[in-house]
Amino acid sequence: MLKVAKISVSCIALVLCVYSLFNQNELLLIVVQLFVAALLSLVGVEAILSKQKLSGYLLFGTAAFLLVVNGVKFMI
Repeated sequence: MLKVAKISVSCIALVLCVYSLFNQNELLLIVVQLFVAALLSLVGVEAILSKQKLSGYLLFGTAAFLLVVNGVKFMI
């Protein structure tokens, strides 16, 4: 189930990334960053479930950092 979710989120993020680069749309770029944060969270869950706690926590931290940066950028 996690593998299907990772593949689908990766494909959606890739399509949105290419589309936002061609259209120069910042809203789509923010959506892509949210999808990447979701992908990092999914990979983090998979790492924690496979007993790789350090890498899982690092992936969760990276996703949280990405979300915080987007939140601060939105507020400014």
